Amino acid sequence: MVKHNARSNNVRYKYPLPIHPVDTTSLPHLILQNPLSWIHWSYKYYKLVCNSTNLCDRINVEITGGDIYPHVMVEDAQGMTYLWENGFFGTGTLSRSEPTWFNRTDKLVNGTEGWGQDSQLEKITRNRRLERSEFKKLREKLENELLILRQQSNGDESLEKISEVVLKQREQLRAFKASQEQNHGDEGDNTVNDLEFDEQMFDDEGNLLPLESLELMPVEATFLTFALPVLNITPTQLFQRVLTPTPTYETIHNFIIQYASYHHYRSHGWCVRSGIKFGCDYLLYKRGPPFQHAEFCITVMDNDSPRDDYTWYSRISRVIGGAKKTWILSYVSRTTSKEQIMKWWEKEQYHKVFHAYEVNEIIYKRWVPGKNRD
Repeated sequence: MVKHNARSNNVRYKYPLPIHPVDTTSLPHLILQNPLSWIHWSYKYYKLVCNSTNLCDRINVEITGGDIYPHVMVEDAQGMTYLWENGFFGTGTLSRSEPTWFNRTDKLVNGTEGWGQDSQLEKITRNRRLERSEFKKLREKLENELLILRQQSNGDESLEKISEVVLKQREQLRAFKASQEQNHGDEGDNTVNDLEFDEQMFDDEGNLLPLESLELMPVEATFLTFALPVLNITPTQLFQRVLTPTPTYETIHNFIIQYASYHHYRSHGWCVRSGIKFGCDYLLYKRGPPFQHAEFCITVMDNDSPRDDYTWYSRISRVIGGAKKTWILSYVSRTTSKEQIMKWWEKEQYHKVFHAYEVNEIIYKRWVPGKNRD
């Protein structure tokens, strides 16, 4: 389902990765036998690369937390925006996905946020949850009234009265639902000015502080250091913080199968996001969340020790099927010995380690008797 304002999204999310192609048509003519021409051409090329990628200075990351749950954080506002707009990397710590907390809170402080077309997703989600809660309370109230009436019923006249009450309750619920949908178009929010804000959110001059960070999954951080030179940290430094300085083979293997699957789909042009909300490892988008919903849910499986719990497959399949997505089992297998993997890892030959794993996929579908007879 293509979402609205696609034209502006096509401009904003022009590039699928943080590394952009360089337009060399604007470079000066190079005279091979002239050293000054080489210096001038190299300077122009360097400036062109910096202007096109914004990566002359790599993005700074901070790693917090312990060995079990490490957090790779980007706190610079420009870096957060750049990573989101060029590949949809990371998740805002105070937002659903895109780090929009600062803009949303600034609008709330100034009292300018409303139900317009440009309302943020968090605002819409919050109001819809409140509406569902009010609808459920009303429905529960009517059901209790109907239950009391049935307990007091005796005879055919009572049954007719109950039928009339049921019809009236249904009409009342429909009218309440219609009034909620009509209120979606109203601009402004009467509760905005009544909100209270923590004083720690502001500096001494009353300006809102940038409290939100962009959190990267360990596989995303690895992709942005090993595959693309984007973060200001080496793969070795990253692995020492994410996997401990002296990880065991099991720790390394479990991490590699996750990264191998992530790298596999990224290298094939998919936008890969976390799939924890659907009980899987990753979600695959054709372009990204602003353009369409994810089509596929990925669960990474170790080919050497696959799961054999049928009830687990059934539970995940019901969740993913209810969201109208396709479930893919991504089997990652090792093609060399454990000892060789550890030797390469100790020598920091990570390209050989990752190259020693291969990915295969299987689509898992539920067989429904009423729908699959033909």
